[in-house]
Amino acid sequence: MKFVISGYFGFQNIGDEAVLAAMIEHLKEEAPGSEIVVLSKDPALTNKLHNVSTVNRGDILRISRELRSADLFISGGGSLLQDVTSFRSALYYLALVALAKMMKKPVFFYAQGIGPLTRKATKALVRIVANRVDTITVRDEQSRALLQSIGVTKPKIHVAADPVFGLSRREGKGRGRKLLEACGISVGDRPLVIVSMRPWLGVPGYIQAVASACDDLAKARDAVIVYVPFHSTQDVPICQACIELMQMPAYMWDCPDSPKDVISVIEDADFVIGMRYHALVFAVAAGTPFVALSYDPKVDGLLSIVGEEPGLSAVERSTESFRAHVKDAWSRREEMQGKLLALVPKLGESAKQVASLAVNTVSRQARPG
Repeated sequence: MKFVISGYFGFQNIGDEAVLAAMIEHLKEEAPGSEIVVLSKDPALTNKLHNVSTVNRGDILRISRELRSADLFISGGGSLLQDVTSFRSALYYLALVALAKMMKKPVFFYAQGIGPLTRKATKALVRIVANRVDTITVRDEQSRALLQSIGVTKPKIHVAADPVFGLSRREGKGRGRKLLEACGISVGDRPLVIVSMRPWLGVPGYIQAVASACDDLAKARDAVIVYVPFHSTQDVPICQACIELMQMPAYMWDCPDSPKDVISVIEDADFVIGMRYHALVFAVAAGTPFVALSYDPKVDGLLSIVGEEPGLSAVERSTESFRAHVKDAWSRREEMQGKLLALVPKLGESAKQVASLAVNTVSRQARPG
């Protein structure tokens, strides 16, 4: 069985690489011996990280050749169909789906996060293309509701957990702190707080709020504050700005080799202040207490699953409110950890079932009649 996978891969984004790692793991478990070809911005990097065949995502002729021998074209996971960053991004992913359908290949949406969709043109294109997809799986109820609201009526839309919830973790406790030590960040027995930041255009004050809350944790809890850029080109300047605003010392860890390195560090953390969506997914999967900055509906979707409120949002972003929210979340760490760990098995099983649906899509296509 041959799968061709399209997504936001090869851009040095920790979250998307974790999604790909989980997809590959689950597909190989469901279809042992299968061939996987990934479309990537940086084919050499993707091959190094995931040990799969790769094609440059801009090489349409090569992509077409790979599709001719494919059993299934997979679009996802992640937030591919949105037009906030650009209309061209959604157009690219939809065009690949259209190409696969023109070649009479079954198409599978793999645990996608849909939206935001702000343009009429994007909504129309998503509706036209999605109604011709063979199987659609999305990672939250908000994504299903959005597809239905723009007129996607077939096929049935399945809601499943983000693939990363089902990613195996065999490294064990303690590895994360050793990784930090190897990069010159000494934690010892002190509480470890991991912070994930990203740009948030048009929303002033969020950097100051996070820096102030981190100062509180460093002063009151003797915590070691470590900023982790999930997308190096975008996040490093924001993390550096937070560090410079803080009164207490803080670190930036920007030398992870793989998504599993970051997962290990979050497993060993005592607390996470998370803005990147997958920083929060990692925290939930590890049972690590957290506070979220909700910059996007996908964060609200995740928070609704785990029963938490955002500490900071576009509506409520005062420094004092955020500091109070962090203080409250810290005080109920044990309660939150128990709640998260109780959810993890169900989320992991849901994530793995998506690969089963993908393989079943191929089987349906091959079935006569």
